[in-house]
Amino acid sequence: MPASSKADVTAALVALTGQGEHPILVTADGDRITGTWSTNMAGQPSGGGVILLGSATWNWHVTLLDDGMWKGSMSAKNWPDSPSFTFNSGWVSGPMKQVLADHGWQRRPNPFTRAWRTLTGRR
Repeated sequence: MPASSKADVTAALVALTGQGEHPILVTADGDRITGTWSTNMAGQPSGGGVILLGSATWNWHVTLLDDGMWKGSMSAKNWPDSPSFTFNSGWVSGPMKQVLADHGWQRRPNPFTRAWRTLTGRR
């Protein structure tokens, strides 16, 4: 199946906002799409006995490359050492990976795999 356009897959990813059992916020900035899960941490103790302020957020970033390929990364903000909540990164990355696959997009192999394929003549 050929990959759908960047515009189509971006729209489908953004449409994930607020959906499912563990709602996420999906935003797009050009070819970079970010899925964010957040929880209010105000007043909760951290592992070091410090009272937390604001929200803890976990982001999964997808960059749409050429030829139907994508690469992913993650970042977190205000994440406690011993969270007093349950979280699974698949709540964010799972639905987004499914949309990418459903639209014919494939994850770009990591640098080691690309180098190995070049050395062995397998592309």
